[in-house]
Amino acid sequence: MSSGNLLFLMGRILGPLVSISSSNWVICWVGLELSFLGAIPLLLSDSSFMSLSKESVVKYFCIQALGSGFLMLGGVLFFMGLSSYWVSDSILVLSLFMKLGVFPMHFWVPSVTAGLNWMPMFILLGWQKIPPFALLINILENSYWMHSILLVFGGISAMAGAITGLNQTSFRAMLGSSSITHTGWGCIGAVFGNLWVYFSLYCVSFGVLMMFCLMSENLMVSFGILGLSGLPPFMMFIGKWSILKSIIFSNISFLFLILPLSGALLSLFFYLKFFYSFYLSSISSTMNTKYSVFCSLILFSLSGVLFILLF
Repeated sequence: MSSGNLLFLMGRILGPLVSISSSNWVICWVGLELSFLGAIPLLLSDSSFMSLSKESVVKYFCIQALGSGFLMLGGVLFFMGLSSYWVSDSILVLSLFMKLGVFPMHFWVPSVTAGLNWMPMFILLGWQKIPPFALLINILENSYWMHSILLVFGGISAMAGAITGLNQTSFRAMLGSSSITHTGWGCIGAVFGNLWVYFSLYCVSFGVLMMFCLMSENLMVSFGILGLSGLPPFMMFIGKWSILKSIIFSNISFLFLILPLSGALLSLFFYLKFFYSFYLSSISSTMNTKYSVFCSLILFSLSGVLFILLF
């Protein structure tokens, strides 16, 4: 790795840590921008996908820069008392929606991910979401009236991601639509305190899928796609069950469950579509899967089974 890439990698790693550990909203914003600026050159580092990566990174840069401007505006209005609290809170949450890709600011995610390779996609859909989620939790702790609104938009985002994924024929664009759905579930988890459990499991599942894609193991990719769906044998079921259990045990109306559950059901259609595609292509090709990959798949599957049996 070159010294320049090492510098950008350190900025990308330190940015979320600064945002999470800071007690000042300005320092939190600086950490978020540090992570953003460190990720841009790394997204462009893949020479094999350079022509599409340039277009995707420019789109991502424009959206994130606009979100950063709204975030600074909302922070100034909120902490200097220049407007009513609901206006500044709304601007802050809207800017975080833009950075996370939550409805109604979800339109950029599939088009950006369609031009990225596997590791830049993991950076974009995984690590880059840590600072906005941390700031979103901080806003929710000080603005209880935002809980119901976030539940509604999280449910709509889960449904919008599922509907968007049904129309995708590109595997990379489908992963972007899947990220919209999972981010909606993460917003619901942010209200009930299970966000980091869900998001950690999503990052592990998505990282395993990206590893299989780099290895070009179509059989493992097909099972990795099922792992993202949240079916009971797989790891993501633990995250969805933890959020559902929190909603059931709270005093929140069951109507808030309709949209995320409907989105999870609709998303199974495109998960199964791509599962069949990769699975059938693995059967028709030469089987060269290594034993270690099978062991990781077994561990990946049994984690959800053990959770069902023990909890």
